[in-house]
Amino acid sequence: MLRWAPYRSQAKTHLSNVLSATAINLIRVDAWLSGTPLDITRVSHLARLDLSA
Repeated sequence: MLRWAPYRSQAKTHLSNVLSATAINLIRVDAWLSGTPLDITRVSHLARLDLSA
């Protein structure tokens, strides 16, 4: 969980932020290597019109 700490325990907050970012990046790398998308991609209005025809 990302947090903002102005003065107290900045080192712990920084470590927590680094670990959270690393975990998110590992999830993204795993999805990229396995070829599975993280989420459904957006379809433009023009593409929707083309699909309905």
